[in-house]
Amino acid sequence: MPKRLSYTVILGVVLAACGTATPTLPPANVSVSEPTLPPAVISTSAAAPTPAPVATEAPTAVALALGPDSYTENINPLTGEQVEPVKLNRIPVAVKISNFPVSARPQWGLALADLVFEHLAEGGNTRFTALFLQNDVAKVGPIRSMRYIDAELPPMFGAVLVTSGSSLGTMQKIRSRPWFSGEGAWRLVSEDSASNCPPLCRETPNDINTLFTNTDSVRQVLATKTTQNLGRPEVKGLKFDPAPPQGNAGIAEVYIRFSGAAQVTWKYNPGTGRYDRWQESAPNADQVPHVEAATGAQLNAANVVLAQVNQVNNLVLEDTASGNLCGLEIQFWYRGPARVFRDGQMIEGSWLRDESTGWQLRLVDMAGNPLALKPGNTWFGLLTLNADLTVNGAQLSVLNKVPDTSFGC
Repeated sequence: MPKRLSYTVILGVVLAACGTATPTLPPANVSVSEPTLPPAVISTSAAAPTPAPVATEAPTAVALALGPDSYTENINPLTGEQVEPVKLNRIPVAVKISNFPVSARPQWGLALADLVFEHLAEGGNTRFTALFLQNDVAKVGPIRSMRYIDAELPPMFGAVLVTSGSSLGTMQKIRSRPWFSGEGAWRLVSEDSASNCPPLCRETPNDINTLFTNTDSVRQVLATKTTQNLGRPEVKGLKFDPAPPQGNAGIAEVYIRFSGAAQVTWKYNPGTGRYDRWQESAPNADQVPHVEAATGAQLNAANVVLAQVNQVNNLVLEDTASGNLCGLEIQFWYRGPARVFRDGQMIEGSWLRDESTGWQLRLVDMAGNPLALKPGNTWFGLLTLNADLTVNGAQLSVLNKVPDTSFGC
């Protein structure tokens, strides 16, 4: 029989282990009109392309556990990999990348990101915030406009945000953060801030999914806007350990129905020790390998993390094309349930982000101890707090509950 994972039980254990800090708030204005559907069929007719190396230089996995509070100068705090210190003594670059319509795929640069956060945008579509530190990437995009969650993600890692622009309400939210012009540094590169080519180059006029950048030019233009040192930020919070954990549930496949328009499957590959990514070829259609445009290789990750976060209508107009839809406030602060997938296993625990962590992200197990990621890149899926998660054998299925953003805008 499938096993339903209870948020109430999990969060109760986590709170008992981790203290009494205010949890992420209960859901509000949630529409549960979508029926539970079985996972989309993964097409076998479109075989995954042969993987090809995409990094500018091969990082080295660490031999011992590192973090979450300190790292040696040659360890990337975002991946736990050994990298030349010169690559780490610079500001991270966070890029807002489109995922819809399907014609925006394949994207450029996602395979080289240290961290990728996938979240709901209005209308049930998803969008990415990808962070780059250890890799120099010649082409990243297509770049789209920022969302409310970008008031949380780039500051969390001391990054500069690269975006096409924003709504007025979202821009006001971003500007309210001390990070925005902290230490005399302008933290935004966008068409709205009069950035030209480079760093922002639009390949086709009037086509919203043809704006691209490269990480070197972003840092160069940022350096002209500040006299401060834009070296390595004080990023911490993530723990890494190459040794596989023991005694956890074996999960080889993670199916995520973000919405009817956005469905993703991560499949563990024992040969590589990584998770391969699949996504629908059209709404509710068969899934096909999601590939990197630069190489044609299927996107994959050392770790996949599902974080349940309260999400509500933020009453900020974001989408006029689909009926004046508001955006979402994804309340990625305090704590909530989390599940880490590494080495074919699922480890249950919690994400934390509060005063005790310096508002940086930390993952802990059910006993409140730091939860170790496998050295390498990590993809985060930001689920709704009331998402329905079910284990059936070696598969975890997620049915997200999309908040209603059709009113107030």
